[in-house]
Amino acid sequence: MEKEKNYLSKEEQFIILIDKYITDTYSPEDEMYTYKLYLLFVGYHIKYFSPIPQYCCSTNNVDNIMQMFCSVFKCLKSNFIKKLGNKEVIFIQLNALVDYIEGNQSRLEQVYVELKAQYEMKEISREIVINKGSSRKRARL
Repeated sequence: MEKEKNYLSKEEQFIILIDKYITDTYSPEDEMYTYKLYLLFVGYHIKYFSPIPQYCCSTNNVDNIMQMFCSVFKCLKSNFIKKLGNKEVIFIQLNALVDYIEGNQSRLEQVYVELKAQYEMKEISREIVINKGSSRKRARL
């Protein structure tokens, strides 16, 4: 499966991640499960999809998540889905996610903004550490 990952699109890699997430954590009693799935979508969008113009054309971030969702969902039509262990649960949870997003757009937009700010702060801090370490080396030369 590792060699196959190199040939998978970002959408297909994300489906594999969702499948693993569902396998490891799915619990029908968990009332926060759909919210956690949304957080997974947001994190993956921020890290891998937001630089792609197709997935960041709207000023409403929830719209961008839904654009990514549509691309991910299109991948489920291929033979790729046959390889997944939880295909029925994936469909059920993705349907629940759409309903959840539709009913909570303004709150979820704020969640996206907060997570993006956290991610950007983390990236800035990481760059500072990297640049600070390299400037010390230059000073010693």
